[in-house]
Amino acid sequence: MIWCCFNDRYSFGLGNLLKVNNGSKRYHYLYLLITLFCAQTIYATNIVGHVYTLNENGHKIPLPEANVYCANNKAITQSDEQGKFILNIDNQVELSLIASFAGYSSDTILVSNPQVDVPEFVLKQGRSLGHITVTANKQNPILSKISVLKTETINKTGLAKLACCTLAESFENSATVTVGFTDAISGAKQVQLLGLSGIYTQLQSENIPTLRGLASTYGWSYIPGSWLESIQISKGASSVVNGYESVAGQINLEYKKPNNTEPLFVNLYANQFGCYEGNITASAQVAKNLWTGLLVSGTLDKNAHDYNGDGFWDMPKTELINVYNRWFYLNPNGIQSRTGIKFLYEDRQGGHHNQHTTSSGSGGHYLTNIENKDFTVENKTGFPVGDKDGQSIGIINSLTHYEQNSAFGQKTFDGTQNSYYSNILFSSLSDNLSNKYTVGGSFTYDNFKTQYQDLLSFNLVPLTPLNRTEVVPGLFGEYTYSHHENFTLVVGVRADYNSKYGWLYTHRANVKYNISDNIILRGSVGKGYRAPNVIADNIGILASSRKLYLDGIAGLNIESAWNSSGNLTFYIPIWDKRKVTLSLDYFHTEFQNQAIVDIERNSNSVYFYNLKGRSFADVLQADLSVTPFTGFDIFAAFRYNKTQITYSDGTKQYLVEKPLTSRYRGLLNLSYATKFKKWVFDFTTQLNGPSRIPCLNGYNSEIKESPVFPIFFAQVTRNTKRIDIYGC
Repeated sequence: MIWCCFNDRYSFGLGNLLKVNNGSKRYHYLYLLITLFCAQTIYATNIVGHVYTLNENGHKIPLPEANVYCANNKAITQSDEQGKFILNIDNQVELSLIASFAGYSSDTILVSNPQVDVPEFVLKQGRSLGHITVTANKQNPILSKISVLKTETINKTGLAKLACCTLAESFENSATVTVGFTDAISGAKQVQLLGLSGIYTQLQSENIPTLRGLASTYGWSYIPGSWLESIQISKGASSVVNGYESVAGQINLEYKKPNNTEPLFVNLYANQFGCYEGNITASAQVAKNLWTGLLVSGTLDKNAHDYNGDGFWDMPKTELINVYNRWFYLNPNGIQSRTGIKFLYEDRQGGHHNQHTTSSGSGGHYLTNIENKDFTVENKTGFPVGDKDGQSIGIINSLTHYEQNSAFGQKTFDGTQNSYYSNILFSSLSDNLSNKYTVGGSFTYDNFKTQYQDLLSFNLVPLTPLNRTEVVPGLFGEYTYSHHENFTLVVGVRADYNSKYGWLYTHRANVKYNISDNIILRGSVGKGYRAPNVIADNIGILASSRKLYLDGIAGLNIESAWNSSGNLTFYIPIWDKRKVTLSLDYFHTEFQNQAIVDIERNSNSVYFYNLKGRSFADVLQADLSVTPFTGFDIFAAFRYNKTQITYSDGTKQYLVEKPLTSRYRGLLNLSYATKFKKWVFDFTTQLNGPSRIPCLNGYNSEIKESPVFPIFFAQVTRNTKRIDIYGC
């Protein structure tokens, strides 16, 4: 039962969601080949310039997001927050450049020597011509043509396509990311990317690593969709700048900016089952160069839901308050600083509501109680250095305190995480702008104090502390080589010393080659690491009566894997200057080590041990999107997974299909918007393939699979000037 709405200023609505229900050497060779593959260059020129406007004192200040284009060809770009732009054009003797911005008079500059001249635009505010509204229908998801990585962007239009109240529910239109529940007792959401659990995907908040460690268990449900400006999904090997923890890919969240969002946005939800939710975002300019924003979210769901009559709540009762205060400082000399303070409190209660049924050995009905607290302070500051264009220093700092206290009947799991992350990086461009490099250092501190206890009479486990401290200093470097827009190569390396696991070396490379204007080839290879938190990562196992053999946890090594990929994207012309976008992906992830959580050796126990044998995931995916006529978008996708894992009982090894991983998934989204988007109609259907059900009586038990099942979503939106109403 989900509902969500978006609007420029205010939103309100009620709705119901309807559902029907080996070896690593080859990677070194591949990495070396990509690094050396730099053969084709096209003679081109990058023009660097600036766009300014005048303040009330007549002084020049940067004008960000101004459009700059060349009248001689189709080259176009935008200025950044310092007013700087880089325009890539074929060499010509004389060029006519035009800069424009809404509300300002356009300006034209003649560039006689593109390799030397540095154009500088000063746009003046134009005469007011009254209120004009220009609307455009942007497809979703958006596949970047510029990015070297295979990157999909879910923008505001995509976030509004479905009733997506939280981040976990924002991917129903994505064939790349799959969302599900770990169990009905805790209500924790789990995502999968490239056939792997979401714990292998690095989640970032505006390029700051977030929801790490204990926070990743429930964190996907803590970020309201109405707080977000966009979501970028990068599959496969990614940048080394933000650490080594990306194995399957990265998901980056862009929040609403205090200096570039509506003054007030209200999003309310209520349903017939007694669930109430509210999301508010507000922003204001408090000084000449200072803005602030306040994001607030709350959930109150205190009614019991048991529609299958089994005596257990279908979902836990929930109380949640989430507050995020943001500050943005922009100095005309180029200094920018973003600061955020987050606070979260959540209480979940679930389990049995039939007092006549007792849990084993408890003498009362089975209940669960989960309490989570989070406090985070973060800052990101950047400033230009020297007289060279494109040269800057960035500093990132983040401090997190997270508490988790949970009781599943007679089992308890409590933990505290204190983490500090710092990253300092220096970026610079070469004189001809075809080469860019970023170097820097990072420091990560993680302190986990957790404890587990099982008081069931036949499982009696005393209070067991599971503490861990990691101190990780690191150095990194990333080099980007590009010529014109046809070929780009990004190579990155980093070395980190982990106080628990020793030296960790990370190599990654990404390449993009435009075979033609309508065909793009991408490839990548890279390594990633992740320290396991096996109980928090698999919180659903606490909802069973199984005994956890904790001796294996102390001997778990850091998880590591190589990821390699290839992608072909076609832009196929059809009619009326429209194009069909077809994307074909292949991704392969091969683990060198993985923390195995073995629930299949027998039905009474859970074992933890390091991987002995192979564990891999192969993913084939095809996406197709087209706008056959104005206002009507079609997006279709199909993904096939082959994910296998090796179990070991100490004497033999068993390579089996990973349980609870859908073998394939199909998706179709149809969206139609009337003129001026007064009415918007969305329909989405998913076809989820079978997945292997875990064996309960040993590895050689009879294989059982879940059935194939579809899910349907439908939404009708009525947009007005101030209020949007959604029916789902």
